[in-house]
Amino acid sequence: MKNVLIYCRPGFERDALAEISDKASEHGFYGYGVPAENSGYVLYNTGDDQGGEALIQSLSFNHLIFARQIIAVNDVIDFEKGGRVQALLEAARELPLAEDMWFETADTNEAKALAGLIKKIEKPLMGAWKKAGLLRKKAVGIRHHVFFMEGNQAYLGVSYQSCRSEFLSGIRRLRFPSKGPSRSTLKLEEALLQFVPEQRRERDLYEGMHAVDLGAAPGGWTYQFVIRGIHTYAVDNGPMQKELMNTGLVSHMTEDGFKFKPPGKVDWLVCDMVERPILVAELMAKWLCEGWTQRAIFNLKLPMKKRYQEVVQCFELIASQLKQQGLRYEMQYKHLYHDREEITVCVMVK
Repeated sequence: MKNVLIYCRPGFERDALAEISDKASEHGFYGYGVPAENSGYVLYNTGDDQGGEALIQSLSFNHLIFARQIIAVNDVIDFEKGGRVQALLEAARELPLAEDMWFETADTNEAKALAGLIKKIEKPLMGAWKKAGLLRKKAVGIRHHVFFMEGNQAYLGVSYQSCRSEFLSGIRRLRFPSKGPSRSTLKLEEALLQFVPEQRRERDLYEGMHAVDLGAAPGGWTYQFVIRGIHTYAVDNGPMQKELMNTGLVSHMTEDGFKFKPPGKVDWLVCDMVERPILVAELMAKWLCEGWTQRAIFNLKLPMKKRYQEVVQCFELIASQLKQQGLRYEMQYKHLYHDREEITVCVMVK
């Protein structure tokens, strides 16, 4: 397959294309793409018949900012109303065998209107795939995706476990907690689930830890630590939710987040302050280089233009300062579903 199809938040197609073009050139592919504004996806042509698969298998999902999902595809498939199953099945014979298959659309109102069609066609397609022997348990980690564009168009592609989202259409949907101080709590919850996998939580996220939340009020991010039994220094001049303060796990520090210094080393630093991204990046690098924390999750508010270029500059600043201090680290980043005009970054010093 020659193309890479990336699902993204509508309005961020140019950013997703700039990023995949950058990643592709790093791996020796020099292709092209034409973003369709507010479509919720972008198609990148590698110029190589096997380039799509080779490229996605060389990438790390948590090192892709704007990709909600990434799959390898060929050209869009056009079909008549009565011939959808047959047209897709014929194209599927060119794909590697898969363990399972998903039916998806972009995250737009127009695409969501296809839900009825997908529900109607899902069972016949699954039956045709199984009858043709295209789904096999031995094909571990390989998934087929049918990405519907319209009622008579779809992309058929494949993803690999090494680089993909494990959520339909790349969207992790979370329920807002009844006692949550603000909807921003979902941003940190999603970030913790994304960047701290279950097998690492005994080491990196457990009861009894200490955290700092810069720009905490009214406590949406602090809430995520409190429910995990983590004592949090909530730094903000604004008021905190009374229920959080009553837990005994929150110390409210009415100070400027850029000037605050912790009383001692803490396990986590989080920050969702509304400020220029480069200034937040500098502050996060300072905390990590000073050894005030080894783990940080923070949001970078995106500018109106050249968003990808801006955040890359922030990453480079952090990486440069950590390397100057001789620190080994892991940096992950993602434009999460519950983010809006921002991206979330996680840095852990080893």
